[in-house]
Amino acid sequence: MIQMSLYEWVYLVTNVFYVYTIYKFMKVFFDTRKTNWYIELVTYIAFFILISAVYILIDIPVANMITNIVALICLTYNYESTIKNRVISTVLIYLVLMSVEILVVIISDSIYYPIFETINYSSVYGLIFCRVLTYAIVLVLNSFKNIKKGEPVPNSYWFCIALIPSASLYLILLLLQSSRLAVEQVMTGTVLIFFINFAVFYLYDVIMNAASDKIQSLLILEQNKYYNRQLETMNSALQTTKAVRHDLKNHMISIKTLIENNDISGAKGYVTEIMKEIGTWKNFSDSGNTVVDSIINFKFQEAEQRRIRTDLDLKIPNKLDIPPLDITVILGNLLDNAIKAASMVKSDPYISLKMRYDKGRLMIQSSNPYIGKIKEEKGNLITTEKDKENHGFGLQNIKKVIQKYDGTVDIDYSDNLFSITLLLYLD
Repeated sequence: MIQMSLYEWVYLVTNVFYVYTIYKFMKVFFDTRKTNWYIELVTYIAFFILISAVYILIDIPVANMITNIVALICLTYNYESTIKNRVISTVLIYLVLMSVEILVVIISDSIYYPIFETINYSSVYGLIFCRVLTYAIVLVLNSFKNIKKGEPVPNSYWFCIALIPSASLYLILLLLQSSRLAVEQVMTGTVLIFFINFAVFYLYDVIMNAASDKIQSLLILEQNKYYNRQLETMNSALQTTKAVRHDLKNHMISIKTLIENNDISGAKGYVTEIMKEIGTWKNFSDSGNTVVDSIINFKFQEAEQRRIRTDLDLKIPNKLDIPPLDITVILGNLLDNAIKAASMVKSDPYISLKMRYDKGRLMIQSSNPYIGKIKEEKGNLITTEKDKENHGFGLQNIKKVIQKYDGTVDIDYSDNLFSITLLLYLD
């Protein structure tokens, strides 16, 4: 039976608090609202058991470091995110943990800190202080609200953000292995590296916020484009109607003359020409909801120009409790994807759009035929034919909006018919 010292027992007890600190760290980088709490709990218990066992049985810094980094990466898979964000979060989290631990060890015991040898550190007070200090830092970092948005950033930005903490880990290891440096020099270097990477947290948060603002600006521009087209359509229709009404008396005289002369065919042709002129600008959607009508009229106008048949079924109120930007993301991406896919279908291309609102629930369904093959990987749609960008593009943006309303996304693409049904809870 393994005989454990007081320090090791305290380590196990405080390790529970340490694991909770890791959980708080994850909330800095990831949205935890959609996580399966049971699986999350099991993985954190497994994390506790793993790092505790490695420490008690091996207690070599390099082994602890590798175990922690691998385990932290595994924990990130409790949450929806990108590989880039997982890498950055893991490196930054571990860098903070390692920096605090090294500083506390040096301050409390002033010892050499080899990474390939067992450390004879036994300060219970130092251990407790390390846990408390780490938790305090996490509380400060939780003030950064934009990191968890996970907005896409240019690869050059991501490379710089990842390079700094990765290089910092290496520099800390070099400091620890240098026997020529005084304790104060190692401590100063570690503190400086820590604050440099604290600044990286701040910059990462700022970059994510800037990326989010850029997306919002693009969406506003897109929405304004819909509004302008809707206004142009309405003005053109109004001018055409005014012109017809102005000449209505003359038109009626001409039709009457044709009928009196028994030229029924001519009269029908004359009426047809008037109707064509009046109907030059078609108003597809007239629900009274300006945002919805603007987007649908704009997109359906494009669809008809591509000779795509459109079918619309709307039962929504004049006002919906959803921001214009969110409905723009949903309808804009749905109809863009549908138009791209249907335009490649030679036989009877069409788009069907249905919207229903009932007791706080908004249902949106879009369907259209497509050609080629579609496969799904990790929730993302990937096509293997030339039309591989027709679906899947923008779907992640739609899902992000749906998550805000605790909604669902149901996709079916059997028999070359693509159908997507969205359900949002607005109340």
